[in-house]
Amino acid sequence: MKQQANRAPLILNVEDREGPRYVKSRILHRGEFSVIEAVTGHSALSLVRQHAPALVLLSARLPDISGLEVCRLLKDDPQTARTLVLLTSPGLAQSRQRVEALNCGADGYLVEPAEPEELLSSIQALLRLRGAEDAYHRTSRALHEHEDMFRQLAESLADVVWILDPATQRLLFASSSFAALCGHPAEQLMDDPRRCLDRVAPADRARVEAAVASMLRDGRMDIEFQITLASGEPREIRARAFPVRSSDSAKAAPAGDGTPPLRIAGICQDVTLQNRAGRTLRDEERRKDQFLAMLAHELRNPLAPLRSAADLLQQLAPTREDMFRARDIIGRQVHHLTRLVDELLDISRFNQGRITLRQDLVELRTALNTAVEAVRPVLDAYRHTLRLSLPEQPLPVRGDLVRLTQIFSNLLQNAAAYTPAGGEIVVEAGFDDSAPGAAPDAVSGGHVMVRVHDNGAGLSEALQRQLFDPLARQDDAASPEPPHSAFTHDGPGIGLTLVQKLVRLHGGTIRAYSAGPGQGSTFTVMLPVEPWQNWHPGSGKAAPRRGRPRRIMVVDDNTDALEAMTMTLQTLGHTVVTAPDGPSALARATQARPEVVLLDLGMPAMDGFETARRLRALPEMRGATLVALTGFGQPEDRRRALEAGFDKHLVKPADLDALTRLLDELDAGRA
Repeated sequence: MKQQANRAPLILNVEDREGPRYVKSRILHRGEFSVIEAVTGHSALSLVRQHAPALVLLSARLPDISGLEVCRLLKDDPQTARTLVLLTSPGLAQSRQRVEALNCGADGYLVEPAEPEELLSSIQALLRLRGAEDAYHRTSRALHEHEDMFRQLAESLADVVWILDPATQRLLFASSSFAALCGHPAEQLMDDPRRCLDRVAPADRARVEAAVASMLRDGRMDIEFQITLASGEPREIRARAFPVRSSDSAKAAPAGDGTPPLRIAGICQDVTLQNRAGRTLRDEERRKDQFLAMLAHELRNPLAPLRSAADLLQQLAPTREDMFRARDIIGRQVHHLTRLVDELLDISRFNQGRITLRQDLVELRTALNTAVEAVRPVLDAYRHTLRLSLPEQPLPVRGDLVRLTQIFSNLLQNAAAYTPAGGEIVVEAGFDDSAPGAAPDAVSGGHVMVRVHDNGAGLSEALQRQLFDPLARQDDAASPEPPHSAFTHDGPGIGLTLVQKLVRLHGGTIRAYSAGPGQGSTFTVMLPVEPWQNWHPGSGKAAPRRGRPRRIMVVDDNTDALEAMTMTLQTLGHTVVTAPDGPSALARATQARPEVVLLDLGMPAMDGFETARRLRALPEMRGATLVALTGFGQPEDRRRALEAGFDKHLVKPADLDALTRLLDELDAGRA
C-alpha cells in the first residue's frame, strides 16, 4: 500500500455501507489510485490529518456526523482546507442538496449510483484543476520573489532603473532615485514620464525629444545630455534603453522589423564625475603632448649651431679666428642645451607644466646674437637675408638668458619657415620712446622693443586673432601653409604660445601684425628695462683659478668623456690617471694613490657604487675624496650617492667652473 501511495495520488474513501465502499475502492484501484478507507466522519477527519490525501470521496450519509459537516470541518481547518472533497449522495439529488454541498466547501458533487468512468473522470478533473492551481501559485510566488529581488537590486543601484509601457507611455516601474533626479513626485512621473524633459538643458532638449520619439518606435536609445537638478546643480546623464518582447512576438517578428516592443527597459546614469575625469585625462594628455612637442622644439635649436661649429673645426685647416669662433659657439650652445636638459629632467615641471626662470641681469643683445646664431643654418639653407639692427648701448633687462634666447630663436624660426626661399628677415632692437615711462638711456626704466619682420606668407585677420592659442585649428582656410615641410610638424601654435608665455613671465608683451596674406608679418616684443642703478654687467667670463696641483683619477667607460675630462684637468695643472672601468680603477689606485676620484656611476660589469665600495676598502685610498660623476641630478640621486659613500656629487656634463668650485671646496674643507 505504501509503495503504491508513493506512485499514485492517495484517495480517502469515506462510506459506512460495506458494499458501496468496496465497489468504490475497486473502481479507484482500477484507476491506479492509492486508496484508504473510513467508515465514520470522525475517523475520516483523523485520517485526513494523518495522511493528507489528494482527495476525499465523501458520502453525505454517515453514522456519526453527516458528510456535509465533515466537509465543513475540513475546509474550516487551515491544515486541511486545501484537501479536495468530492461529495456523493444516493438517490435523486435535489438542487437544494447540491447548493448545500457546495456551500459547505465541497469541490464536486456526484449522485450515486455513478458509472465507474464518471467517478474516475470527476476525480481526475478535480486533480487536474488542483494541479493547475498549484502551478499558478508556484508561478505567482516565484514571480513575486523575482519582482522583489529586482526591486531590491534596482534600489541598491546608484543608477535609475525604469520600465515603460510604450502603448500607454506610462512607467510600470521606476527606482526611487528617479524622482530625485527629475525633481517631480513619483506619482506624476509614473503617469507622465515626459515631465523629466523639463529638467533637460535647453541646448539638449530637441535632441533628447527626438531620441525619445525614436525609442517609442523601436525601444532603443543611447544618449548623453545635461540636466539641471532642483538645487540648480548641472549634471551629465547617459540614458540607455532596450526593447523587451515576449517569446512569441520575438519569434513572429524579429527585432528591427518595426514592430513596437511589449515593454521598454532603461537605465539613467549620472556620468558627471566620469566625464569630468575623462576630460581631465584628455587635458593632461594634451598638455603632455604639447610639453613634449615644446621640448623637441627647444632642443633642436642649439643642435644646429653645434653641428655647424663641429663641421668648422673638422675642416682641414680652420683659421685661428674660426677656431675661436667655433669654441665660443660650442660653449654658448652647450650651456643652453644643458639648461634645457636639466629642465627636461625636472619631473615636477613635466607633471605641472611649469616653466621656471632665472632672475639674472641680462644684456639683451647677447640673447639676440645667440638666437641668430642658433637659426643661422636654417636661414642659410633657404637663402634668406637677415638684417640685424642693434643699438651700440646695452639693452639691460632682468630675466633668464636662455629663455630670452628661446623667445627670439622661435620667432626667427617661424619667420624662416613662413617666408619663401630668398626672403628677407629684419630684426630691430632699441628703446621704445612711445611707451609710458620709457627712457632711451635706460636710467629710469622704460621698455626695450624688439621687432622681427619678414616679407613672407603674412597673416589673415582670423589667424591673427587665434595665433597664440595652442588649441586653435591649424587647418583654417585663411591660414597659409608653411612653404617648408621641415617645420609643418611644429606649426606656429606651440612655438608662439610658448613665446607668449615666456614674454609674459618676463613682464613683457608680444603682438603680431600683418597687412594680410602675402604681405609679410611683424612680431613686436616689449620688455621692461632694468634701471641702470641695478645694472652691473660683468667684464666677461673670468679664467678659471688654478688651485694647487692634485693627483686625480678619472674613471669612465665613455672614451670621449674620459679624454675630454683628462685634457681639462691637465690644463688646470693636475696629474691625471684614467681607468675605463671599475676593475682597472682598483688595479691603478694602489700605485697612483689619487687624492680625488671622479667616478662614473653607470658603468657595465662593475658600476660606480660597487667600485666606490671596493676603493674605500683599499689602505692606499684612505683620505681620498670620491666624487660621483653621473647624468642623474635629482635630489634623490644625490642622496643615494652620498649614502653609498661618495663625498661629492657632480652632474654631467661637468663644466670648468663646477670642477674648480669642487676642488676649492676640498681645500676649504681641509683648511
